[in-house]
Amino acid sequence: MVSGFHSPTEKQCLRILLEGKQPIIICLARSLARIRLPSEWQTALDSGRLLLLSRFERSRRADKETARRRNELVAALADEVLIVHAESGGAVERISELVDRWRIPRVGLHSST
Repeated sequence: MVSGFHSPTEKQCLRILLEGKQPIIICLARSLARIRLPSEWQTALDSGRLLLLSRFERSRRADKETARRRNELVAALADEVLIVHAESGGAVERISELVDRWRIPRVGLHSST
């Protein structure tokens, strides 16, 4: 499972996934420097089933641009994509279009206008 695990829904999914045994990749929208790891991540990290990735060397805070670039990284790593919600004309819709161009299979999509 690979995600940014940023939205409230994604954070809840991460809590559930951390209770399991599957590998998890968390892509950050900021630098790994000075990151404070939540204690609930530690067991998965210690067991080698949690990997933290960032494409940013200097970015201390996530913003719209780093989130967009993080989401592109998530899509590039994915074998399949699940998009739970995408606003028409929004950033997630643009990632959805990228996923389509890259021909990454989808497992579901919900759009609203």
